[in-house]
Order: sequence, then structure tokens, then C-alpha cells
Amino acid sequence: MFRKPQAKPRSLIHSVLSLIGWCGSLGAIAVSVLGLLAFLAPDVWLADNMSFFLRQFLAAGLAGCLGGAAGFLVRHRLRLMYRLTWFVAVIAFLSLAGFTGARTLANTKPLGPAAPGDRPLKIVSINLEHLFLGDKVLQAFLEKEQPDVVVFQEVLWWLQERRWQRLGLPAGGAGKNGFPEYLKVGDLGGLAVYSRFPLTSEETRVISGDVPPGANVYYDGDRELLSLSVDTGSAPLHLLVIHPDSPRSKIRWENKRRYFDEADSVIDTLKADNGSNILAIGDWNSSPWSARFQQTLTRNGLKTAYPDGWPQTTRFFFDYSLHWILGAPVDQFAVSRDIQIVNVSLGPDIGSDHLPLIVEIAQTPTN
Repeated sequence: MFRKPQAKPRSLIHSVLSLIGWCGSLGAIAVSVLGLLAFLAPDVWLADNMSFFLRQFLAAGLAGCLGGAAGFLVRHRLRLMYRLTWFVAVIAFLSLAGFTGARTLANTKPLGPAAPGDRPLKIVSINLEHLFLGDKVLQAFLEKEQPDVVVFQEVLWWLQERRWQRLGLPAGGAGKNGFPEYLKVGDLGGLAVYSRFPLTSEETRVISGDVPPGANVYYDGDRELLSLSVDTGSAPLHLLVIHPDSPRSKIRWENKRRYFDEADSVIDTLKADNGSNILAIGDWNSSPWSARFQQTLTRNGLKTAYPDGWPQTTRFFFDYSLHWILGAPVDQFAVSRDIQIVNVSLGPDIGSDHLPLIVEIAQTPTN
């Protein structure tokens, strides 16, 4: 009686490579599908929020595909199924990369030098995360950059005033320590604009928002949209300061969508009254790959650009040293087609959990 020869036991290296291959391929499929949800179901809260993590999904998907490729170094019992799984992983990853790249390029405008005679205008946007305006690191940054316009979000102006009063100084510090001299604060105290040039045609629109269950006393579902004109001596720059709700729950995501609808309405009014020369800037609480963000740009004929040509982390979590891993690009700007974008960059860690967004545009002086 003959016995069937027993299969030779696999070595530890063989088993490890097989496990890496299967886990890598299946993981690449999983993260790629999560990323693709942002493009396939943008009107669903959870799917839309996947757009915040596309860079992480792309990195994980690439690592998974490489791990799957390493699995080909050994022989698999389910050889055909393994090949099919890895092939699906590669297709899913390439699809995510293609969609992400296409949306990155959508509504972007190449940087270019200012035309001879044009005046450069530097605008800095910072979400303070309740950082005190008198902070020495913040002031040193502004003194170094010497911006023409500074846009702040999450200011909590009433608390800022009390802090200035305790120091026996004028509230806001306009005209000193790098702060331009003209100041406008939104009606809710969440937004503030400093400018070297007079500010005119000021309007604050308050967008009512719902309060989710369990929200703390500091949370306010209402958000403001600050619209004003900057008299630069050229054609007036029509500035729109943006800061919708953070979509951390479905209710807050719906608040953000209503805010975007109101922003579209304000831009419609600005275009009807002034034609062009519009700059919308701030913490949009949206990644550039969000369909709703791109919809606002497409609908209103606005263009944007990114530091070094690629969206980079502006909001980081836990610690600045981890911003490449645990962070998202949420601070954005958009301009009318007629405005030349000279440069876009990010500032250093100033003590907030957001990095400063620095935008330079060209303005043609008028006689």
C-alpha cells in the first residue's frame, strides 16, 4: 500500500512573504475603495469625509501593492486567486491615484510673476485655534512676513479683548508688532481681518447651524461669513473670509453644506456688483479633493493653487512633528480668473494647530 507523499512544510520566510503579499493586496483594495468613496458618493457624509485622508490612502495603497508584489517571490497554493487579488489591488490603487490627480489639477492656476508695474499683495490666513493675538511667536512671524492683509479664524474676540484689557493694552494691537493698522471683526467674533489698506463695504452674514447632541458649551453651530473690500489703490480687492463648521458629525457636515450654499450666494452678489477681483480665503474645513469645494470653484469661476503644486498639511493633529502623517489640507484660497497668483507657501508652527497659509497675488495700480 502506497502513501501519498506529504507536502514539504513551508519555511518561515515563505510563510511571512505569503502573509505580507495577501495582507498588502487586500489592504490596498480596502484603502483604495475608501478613497474612491469620496468621488463616487460625495453627497454622503462619511464618503465625503474620506477626501481628508486621500494622501494617507494613496501611501497605504502603494505600500500594499508593493507588499503584494513581494508575495510573488514565493509560490502560493491559490496561485490564480492571488494573482487576481493583486491585479485588482493595482487597478484600485491606480484608479484612486488618477481621480486624485485629476481633482488636484481641476480649477488650479499656474503661478506666474507679476507683470511690470503690478503691485504684489501678500495675504496671510491663520486659524488661531484660540491662540492669543499678543503671542510673541505669532507677532514675530508677522513682523518677519510683513503681510498686507491678515485673515484670522477662530479668534474668540470677546476673550481676546479681556486678555488685552488685563495687559492694559488696546484690544487687537492693530498697527503694531507686525499687525496692519486697519481692523475689522465679524459680528460673532470668530473672524478678524487686519489690513494695510482701508477696508470698505463690510458685511457679516451669520449662517445658522444646528447643535449636535453632547456638544460642549464652547461649541456654536452658527458661523459667520465676512465680506469686505480692500482699497489697495488698484481695483478694489473683494475679500471673502471663509470658516464653515468642521464636518465631524453628520449634523455638522450639513451645517458646512449650508455655509457653502451661502458662500455661493455671496459670491454671486459680488460678481453681479463688481464683476471680478474676488479672493475667498480661510479655513474651509474641506480638502481640495472634496466635491463640494470644487463645486464652489467651478460654479463661480474661481481658481486656486497649492504650495509646491500639491496640497499639503495645514491642519495637524497632536503634534507638529507628525503633521506629514496626522494632518489634512483644509486651509484654502480661491481667486477670480483675472487675478495673477505669484506665490503660495506655508508658514511655520506658530503655536496653533494650523499652519499659516501665505498667498501673494499681483495687483495692477490704477491712475
